[in-house]
Amino acid sequence: MKPYLRFYAFVLLMIFTLFLSACTESNEPIVDATGKDTGQAKETIAVNEPTDNVAQAKKTLTIGIVNAPVTLNQINTQDNSASLAPIQLLNDALLDVTDSAQFVPKLAESIETTDKQTYRIKLKSNAKWNDGTPFTTADVAFTLKLALHPKVDTSFKLQFIEGLNDFGKLDEGVADISGLKIIDQATFEIKTKTPIDPLVFNERFGVKVNFLPEHILKDVNPEQLSTHEYFQKPTVTIGPYKFASYEKGQYVEVAKNDNYYLDVPKIDNIFIKVLPAANLVAQLQTGEIGMNSLPVGLVPITDYDKVKGFANVNVTSAPASEPAELFFNIEKLPDKRVRQAIAHALNRPLIVEQLLKGQAEIIDGGVPSSHPYFNKDIKPYDYDPEKAKQLLQEAGWDPGRKLVFLIPVGNKVREQAADILVQNLESVGIEIHVQKFDFPTLIDKVEKGEHDITIFTRDYYIEPSLYFTTYKSDEPDSVIRYNNPVVDELIQRGEQEIDEAKRHEIYNQLQEVLHDEVPTLAVYSEKRLQVVANNVLVGKPLNLGTFNNVNQWDLAAK
Repeated sequence: MKPYLRFYAFVLLMIFTLFLSACTESNEPIVDATGKDTGQAKETIAVNEPTDNVAQAKKTLTIGIVNAPVTLNQINTQDNSASLAPIQLLNDALLDVTDSAQFVPKLAESIETTDKQTYRIKLKSNAKWNDGTPFTTADVAFTLKLALHPKVDTSFKLQFIEGLNDFGKLDEGVADISGLKIIDQATFEIKTKTPIDPLVFNERFGVKVNFLPEHILKDVNPEQLSTHEYFQKPTVTIGPYKFASYEKGQYVEVAKNDNYYLDVPKIDNIFIKVLPAANLVAQLQTGEIGMNSLPVGLVPITDYDKVKGFANVNVTSAPASEPAELFFNIEKLPDKRVRQAIAHALNRPLIVEQLLKGQAEIIDGGVPSSHPYFNKDIKPYDYDPEKAKQLLQEAGWDPGRKLVFLIPVGNKVREQAADILVQNLESVGIEIHVQKFDFPTLIDKVEKGEHDITIFTRDYYIEPSLYFTTYKSDEPDSVIRYNNPVVDELIQRGEQEIDEAKRHEIYNQLQEVLHDEVPTLAVYSEKRLQVVANNVLVGKPLNLGTFNNVNQWDLAAK
């Protein structure tokens, strides 16, 4: 073809293209810089529009913790604080709690009682599992009958329900719970053995009971439940997030539940990352971690000035929290004078002033000072090494005996405080053999009674009776192995009393007895640091109720 013919063909092609372009007009109006309609139609330009997933990058938040979760089993948390974060993200209960200790509805539309003995629960009509299956009272009945089977381990503490024994379990051969009545698919009733304070019901049943999907687990043998694949990979749950992946001792990843019955979460993925405290601080600075977690992701108060200087985070202090607490193995240390001597030997003021920079307080019991049932009249044991030596001598202490002190690793301040405690004890003539373990290993060892002393932090409870279950002589999961009939009676009376003033009297008396007996001893009650990256628009670590509105958490778009 001659050159001018090629050029002529090219011109015709361009004219044809412009003609097509002029014919593909849109009815969408043009708006000016103020947003007003100009009255003109604008031309549509054919481009490959990006999909929503491509156009908007996924929002991912990484939360740093220093103690590893030991389980994802929602009916047996093993009282492991580190396991609660992923379990709460994956599972809703009937109620949740706010940071001001208020109960808020989740799966429950309402919980009502007229006599404090029969509690009627109405479920939300739109509640459903993440596979779309409706959540009904059939799931409630299935969960309770399975979790309370005598061959199934559970962390539920439901001894108050009619039809359960003193361990909160069904007796051998009993299949039904007499205190459970199913009204219809959305309504059921729980009857208690005696009237109880609604606080007991709301926290122990409303908040602490998570449910299992009947349609997934209905054919499982109860004796084989704990080893079932579901509890390693719980793909069908009913929380704002669903299971994505889990590497034991390293991380848990969850992804937003697009089938959530409440508002769908704004953050697509949450990583709960396990790492040493020093690495947690470093990765808060680099932005690899978006926030710490309470109580298992503590930023050492010793790093307060350092972290406060990071340009990419906000730092605040929470109120004084549940304390780091010594737990004595009473079977190995049966003489209370030895335990009292240990209390006097500990230089807790030094720990608070120097190690914690004054950002803590000293109490003796496990109930935080901010709790309504804290006994303010109890004077903490003072630091008195000579008194400690005197008590040891009265008890006939063998100075050649070594106490095994098991310490969990990961919490830098707690480890440093434990080192000071060891020095204090050895200075009054008590030899100490220190053993340090990751938290899951430590819990396994203390449950087997391989310790004389251990140290860790319990959870915050709204209902006061939960602080005292570990002191029961028949408590199967107690790490202190304590037996005191007076304490047993007070605990029982406290759980059953429905008059608030009388309950206060009972729990004040109970705390006085425990103060004298010293089966446990608080070391310090820390004002924990709350560290959040600047790009976190909504969301913050709290002493209580961190995840109650996690579906509203959000990150700034990148």
